[in-house]
Formats: sequence, structure tokens, C-alpha cells
Amino acid sequence: MSHDTEGPPRSPDQEPCGDDDPIAGLLREAGARPAVPQVTSARVRAAVHAHWRAQYQVLRHRRIVLWAGCSLAAAAAIVVAIRPGGWFPKAHSPGTTEPIATVQRAEGSVRREGGGPLRVGDSLASGIELTTGADGRIALSLAGGESVRLDWDTQVRLEPGTVLNLNRGAVYIDSGTRSARRSPLAVVTEMGTVRDIGTQFEVRVGDDTLQVSVRQGAAHLTHRGRPFEILAGTRLRVRTEGSTETEPLAAGDPDWAWVLAIAPPFDLEGRTLGEYLDWVSNETGWRVQFTERSLEQTAVREILHGSIQGLRPDETPAAVLPPCGLRHRLTGDTLVIER
Repeated sequence: MSHDTEGPPRSPDQEPCGDDDPIAGLLREAGARPAVPQVTSARVRAAVHAHWRAQYQVLRHRRIVLWAGCSLAAAAAIVVAIRPGGWFPKAHSPGTTEPIATVQRAEGSVRREGGGPLRVGDSLASGIELTTGADGRIALSLAGGESVRLDWDTQVRLEPGTVLNLNRGAVYIDSGTRSARRSPLAVVTEMGTVRDIGTQFEVRVGDDTLQVSVRQGAAHLTHRGRPFEILAGTRLRVRTEGSTETEPLAAGDPDWAWVLAIAPPFDLEGRTLGEYLDWVSNETGWRVQFTERSLEQTAVREILHGSIQGLRPDETPAAVLPPCGLRHRLTGDTLVIER
């Protein structure tokens, strides 16, 4: 849209005031107003923009759409080096090649070394150090397709070859299936080396412990020459003085809640119910079971509409299934679906 700066034609009685007009004389004596300094105008624009972003975030978090419509239609290798205390191995120069990770989700205080807060879509190169605060979490997608999530109060540095040097806190890794990865994933720590076989697991550093929890798949730890096989549903804790202990850990255990809280979003619109259920199963560890085989064959092809933005994966069945004419119940770690 263009604007005529000269305005509409004036009639004779609308001509500008003559020289005998006192107001015109005052305006001439006052002269033109000085221009607003660029620094001041830039500061005002920045303040207004910051206020707008804050209001937008509030509205965005309040907007949770609990509806979904249905219509029938028909590693690269990853290494995590872990040491207690404030130790970091010698840093490599930041990479100048393609990014090795992309931010999928960030909540709370999350910062990169020498830079500001991280936002969704930011690309990360090697050599970058990431720190989450007491209220901060972040989810990354690695170049090889692996999902990496950092819990509260965690500090890591990305290294060439998709290496994560973990100084403190906890990291969760979903490496996918073996067939989907180009090479196996290894976790190297001061107390041993962990290798996975297509798995989901957490590595957490305590004051005097290294803790490895496996949700799906399996992991193998070599600690001081001794081999340990860590199967799904198991947590192994290794202490600095050499003792080890194991305990069961179900897929639905509350200790996995933080992983769900920072799960990357799932775009529901236009996806099939089968794709959605695969995502829910992968994120929660639930096994999906239909009460009728014929129901499963037709339901998984239904097309979904709507949004589940703002909901944790374990909260979404209550929003997605009813509009499809389905109901569910959770029996242990099994999501049972029926008409």
C-alpha cells in the first residue's frame, strides 16, 4: 500500500497560512525538531520487541489445543566423555564444516559458551559448550539422526565426530535401531566405556557415581576390565571406589519423566494414527495393543488433524484417541486401545 504524502487537493479556503499568520511565524522561529538519535530509537525498538516476545511466549504456552479429528483413509558414532568435578578435556577449535547438531526444543535457561540463549532451529558446530540452568533443558538432533536431551544443571561440550564431553548433570540418548545407524554408539567415561545396541539410555554423573539407565535395547559397560551387560529396564550404578549395583527401572518409572518433559514436538496434522502411535510408543516405552485385530487394521490408517502442542507424550492419548472413536487404558507398560 502506498501513501500520498502531499494529501488530497486543497480548496482555495484551505491554502496554507500567509506570512501574517502568528502560528506560522512561531513554527518558523521554532525550526525543525532534531532527529531522534539512532541509539535511542534502536533501544526503544529492542525494548518493544523484547516485550512482544515475552507476551507471545505467555500466550503460546497458554494455547494448548486438545483436539484431533480423524478421517478414514484406507550413528554417526557418538561418544560421551564423562568426568566428575569441573574437568573438561582439551578443547578442539570450533568446526567450520556442516553443523553436527540442531536444537529441537529448549526450555528455561540454556546457554552456549560466549553466546546468548539457544532457540529452536539453531545449528551447533563442534567446540560449542552448552550449559542448562536449574530450570533449563534442551533437546538436540544429531547429524546422524540420534536424539540427545540434557537435563537440568548439565554442562556438555560438542566435539568433532559427534562427541559429547559431559562435565555434570545428565544426558539421554535415543540412538534408534542398529539398522538405522551408520556405526555403533559408544559412551566413554573415566570409569569405563558403555556401548549400545540400538537403545535409549541415560548417563548421569553424581558426586561419586556414574549411573547408566537403559530404557530400550541394551548397553555394555567395561569397567576396570570387567564386563557388564545392561538390559532394558535396568539401571547400573558404578561408584568411584569400585563398587557396583543394579536395580530394575520400568519404562514408566517417574525417573524418566524429565525425558518426556523435553521431548521434541510431534506434528500431528496430516499424519496417520499408526505414525502417532509409533511416536508415543517410542517416547514413553509403552507397548501398544489393540483389543481387536480388525480394529487395528483400520484405525492405524486414519488421518489425524489438529495439534498436541504443549502436551507431554504420555498426555496425548486422551486428546488424540477419543475423536477417532477410540478409548484407552494403561495396564502396566501396555497402552490398550479399544472401540
